[in-house]
Amino acid sequence: MRQPIIISACLAGLRTRYDGRAFPHPHLDHLAAGWTLVPVCPEVLGGLGIPRPQCRFMGGDGVEVLEGRARILDRTGRDRTSHFVRGAEEVNRVVQLVTPRLIVFKEGSPSCGVRRVDIEGTRQPGCGVTVALLRRHGFSILTEEDPVEAYDGTST
Repeated sequence: MRQPIIISACLAGLRTRYDGRAFPHPHLDHLAAGWTLVPVCPEVLGGLGIPRPQCRFMGGDGVEVLEGRARILDRTGRDRTSHFVRGAEEVNRVVQLVTPRLIVFKEGSPSCGVRRVDIEGTRQPGCGVTVALLRRHGFSILTEEDPVEAYDGTST
């Protein structure tokens, strides 16, 4: 039986990005050949539609959001923090059920960013809300920017 990996739905080729587009992983065929892909979109699971206004952090990244010190606003100024937190909690439930071999998320996303996110209009070091929550539970996360070789030796 092939082991499951959690992957951002947009990286799996589903049109779940804020703008209604997909962003297929550059090695999607390799991943699908070796593992069972379990696509998730925290923003959709949190109740946001497709398409939706682009969002950014105000006051910090996903860690600060979970600590109540930062918010996530869409470009119209509407507070979407609760949607992102709810989506992170839902993905955590999926991860707990599936116990994946890997988690591969979309870099730069306010939910799934691993190394950098948009904070107050500029790309800065930090992580998304879902990544922050999953790290609290001891999971490591890769992105589409990591070399495909990194996937073969990584465990969560």
